[in-house]
Amino acid sequence: MAMHRRRPPRVGLVLGGGAARGWAHIGAIRALEEAGIKPDVVCGTSIGALVGAVYANGDLDWLEDWVGKLTWQTVVRLLDLRFSGGLLGGRKVIDLFAQQFNGRAIDDLKMPFTAVATELDTGREVWLREGGVVDAVRASIAIPGIFTPIWHDGVWLVDGGLSNPVPVSAARAMRADTVIAIDLNHDILNGRDLGGAIDTVPRETPVEAPGANATNGSNGANAANPAADAMPAEPAPLLRRNGKRFPSWLQPAGPATLGSPDVRVAPPPSTRVPSMLSSIAQSIDIMQVRITRSRLAGEPADVLIQPRLGGMGIFDFHRAGPAIAEGRAAVQYMLPAIKAQLGLD
Repeated sequence: MAMHRRRPPRVGLVLGGGAARGWAHIGAIRALEEAGIKPDVVCGTSIGALVGAVYANGDLDWLEDWVGKLTWQTVVRLLDLRFSGGLLGGRKVIDLFAQQFNGRAIDDLKMPFTAVATELDTGREVWLREGGVVDAVRASIAIPGIFTPIWHDGVWLVDGGLSNPVPVSAARAMRADTVIAIDLNHDILNGRDLGGAIDTVPRETPVEAPGANATNGSNGANAANPAADAMPAEPAPLLRRNGKRFPSWLQPAGPATLGSPDVRVAPPPSTRVPSMLSSIAQSIDIMQVRITRSRLAGEPADVLIQPRLGGMGIFDFHRAGPAIAEGRAAVQYMLPAIKAQLGLD
């Protein structure tokens, strides 16, 4: 009698939204591939859509190299300030990625891909599975009030995080048997003060990211140089244009540090009125956490990976190094569960 070999499960990788915290997706993908796990389909929301599209295009090396060179000054130059439709135009960033995608359509990518956006007038969740890659990504990252909405097929589209920050349902619709989802918003409200300290609980088992430099699994700091963690944080850089300093209400909050292995208590809230960016950032964080929890409760992933990024703000695009290290460490921590789901040794 003929034996029918069971086909391997179709793996879906879901990359959640979280602005600058999305660089953790790069480390997570690297760790999965090093473990021999390559997804069959990928879908993402907001920054997850951007990283997912780059990955599906085979350009992850290029992206990791580019984000590793970002400085705060570079980020400020790329985020063009405006007050029509959104605080930031984002055109320079999109132009940069448009050159890399070179007019490619979603159907031309090396693996099936879906970007999630939200219809502004109705709140309807929109899955972008065809058409230009750049248009789909630009719609998915259009954070309301921050980036300008995108006119697409007769409707205005904004960030997919408003409707589905971790789009497990999109991966199921792409016929994924096993869904591995990465949630970037797990601990961002754990007593965090936008001025700095965070309150995080260490993982039960320390995880080390591979590489020449030994790193701590929770924050990617150099384990051989513990004094580095004790160095005081640099003062928050000031946003400027043409040599003129932006007003205080546009300035970012001070930098925070990614998850230290030590439990620290956040300081009491400051009585100083938060800056405009701080208020927007914290409001977006609250929204993302609440919606994520609600959606994942009804549409759970088979494996949920939750990097500890509580000390990273949504505009900290220049802090790719520790975010990538934490993404890698979070996957390593969950590898036994992933392999169990996929039937791997």
